[in-house]
Amino acid sequence: MRVLVVDDSRLHRAAFRALLERAPGLEVAGAVADGLEAVEAVTRLRPDVLLMDVRMPGVDGLEATRRIMAERPTPILLMTAQDNLDKEVGLALRALELGALDLIAKPELAATDAAAGQRLVARLRLLAGVPVISHPHGRRRPRPPAAEGEDPGLAKTTFHRRAGRIVVVAASTGGPSALKALLAGLPGSLPAAVVVVQHIDASFHDGLVRWLDEETPLTVVTPIDGQDLHMGSVYLAPQRRYCEVTERRRLALVTEPFGAGQHCPSGDRLFASAARAYGGKAVGVVLTGMGDDGARGLLALQRAGAPTIAQDEATSVIYGMPRAAAELGAADRVLPLERIAPAIVELLA
Repeated sequence: MRVLVVDDSRLHRAAFRALLERAPGLEVAGAVADGLEAVEAVTRLRPDVLLMDVRMPGVDGLEATRRIMAERPTPILLMTAQDNLDKEVGLALRALELGALDLIAKPELAATDAAAGQRLVARLRLLAGVPVISHPHGRRRPRPPAAEGEDPGLAKTTFHRRAGRIVVVAASTGGPSALKALLAGLPGSLPAAVVVVQHIDASFHDGLVRWLDEETPLTVVTPIDGQDLHMGSVYLAPQRRYCEVTERRRLALVTEPFGAGQHCPSGDRLFASAARAYGGKAVGVVLTGMGDDGARGLLALQRAGAPTIAQDEATSVIYGMPRAAAELGAADRVLPLERIAPAIVELLA
């Protein structure tokens, strides 16, 4: 597997090269300092995957992603440093929209932290096998104009009606772009609340909320403990806390210890709680991602009479979570991403 490293720091390029060259079966195809060099190197070296910083002088990771995905599509794993995080997260999320596969906080490759390097290598191996296609530049979905006499901010800030229906969604690798596509296909007047578990580095959570809120007609927020659920609103579960639906149909954020390899928040726990609270008035959706989180919870929803959906393999970045749900028999429908939002609207009608 041939990796192209793109980072404006000579120190970081050397560290990543040393790490990757120690990993069996990996080869560093090249290491370049900016996005312009990356675009040229992809054509010349034909790597299997890119490991690329977002914030670089000149042509940054966003513009490099746009050019690469338009000219020679290649799997891209983006990194962002902790400094100036808000601006970097904005760049990274826009690059996901342009076709990058995933984003991570730039790992500290200290000699004492071998686990960080192992996780990076594992993710690169996984993404190198993902088929990618030419990706046209996305355009923002325009918001509908406010009605005469209506405060244009009202629909995004004020809620009047509790949700009698709920849509629960779980996603991991490839999830941000899939969530954007899914939510953009739902009307702002959706007669249900949407609660989402997205496995992502906690550093990116707030940026993801802002990005989705700007790019979709629904209101996207981070819930608080005891949060009421309202129609037309999307609640993105915070990282490192379990998000569950209570019997009174509110959101509970639970802080509990969780072990290595366990997901927190957990799609399984969210789905199982929604099955208890809403039964057949829920809709469960499992999107692209590694592992099997959400599969058992989707089965609980199905047994409670709720319709269930899994994303299909062709449109999934990683067909792990949806595959687990399908193999368990928990998915009533296995659909391409572009058909999931219309299916939800139909089921809620």
